[in-house]
Amino acid sequence: MSTYLVQLLAGLGSAAVLFLVASGLTLIFGALRIVNFAHGSLYMVGAFVSVSLADAIGFGNAEFWIVLLLASLAVTAVGVAMEVSVLRLIYGQSLLTQLLVTFAFVLIIGGVVRAIYGSQPRVTETPPFLQGSVTIIDRQFPVYQFFLMALAVAVAIALWLMLYRTGLGRMVRAAVSDPELLALSGVNVSRLFTSVFALGCFFAGLAGAAVAPLGSVSLGIDISVILKAFVVVVIGGLGSIGGAFVGAILIGVADSFGILWFPETSLAIVFAVLVVVLMLRPQGLFGRAES
Repeated sequence: MSTYLVQLLAGLGSAAVLFLVASGLTLIFGALRIVNFAHGSLYMVGAFVSVSLADAIGFGNAEFWIVLLLASLAVTAVGVAMEVSVLRLIYGQSLLTQLLVTFAFVLIIGGVVRAIYGSQPRVTETPPFLQGSVTIIDRQFPVYQFFLMALAVAVAIALWLMLYRTGLGRMVRAAVSDPELLALSGVNVSRLFTSVFALGCFFAGLAGAAVAPLGSVSLGIDISVILKAFVVVVIGGLGSIGGAFVGAILIGVADSFGILWFPETSLAIVFAVLVVVLMLRPQGLFGRAES
């Protein structure tokens, strides 16, 4: 019994990281209608930058929050540079064009990270106030995993409040429905899109920085996380933050139990969940069917 309970909690911890990545991904798609395959690369940058910052200033209780913020802002700056220089030129273009351009950024960012950090994995420590574990029946479960769950819930609440209780949220939802009409009302849609893209990149960087203390940070973590994040976004419904939250839980838990039961084919379990959901609701759990 304790094994399954710990595995469930581990799945929820993984779901928290997936939601942080998928929330930015689905926010960008919902407002800008662009599929950003380089979102996982921004997550990787956040992880590596957090390791560098931790080495430079330490990873104490106060420094931990500073590292999270600075790494997230650094990724935001990289994302804004991408959006302003290239990505805004392909808004409204075909899906193939978007995938090719954003995949080019995957290769570019991967090459830059390799040149700076090399190919060896990097590790960092857990901050003192999040070290240790909690006893679950007869098993130990890391405290840091509970922090990740709390962080994901806090981000979900903050995003909901932003989208449905602020003027910026109203403009974002209007941009999703009719960007041309929003532009005619006097709103600088281009600047709004950049702001939304920056926010999505901030969450990618936050996810990378937050996951760094869990283990080693290495090249390739971008591909593994972006595949699952896309599955989360599709399951939840394109553009739905609530859907991304539920989808992350489904995929995180499915992947966790898949590792327990079918360690050689755990990724197949993730895509099996995707197939089942799309068979029942082709538009995703919280998506809207095209009229």
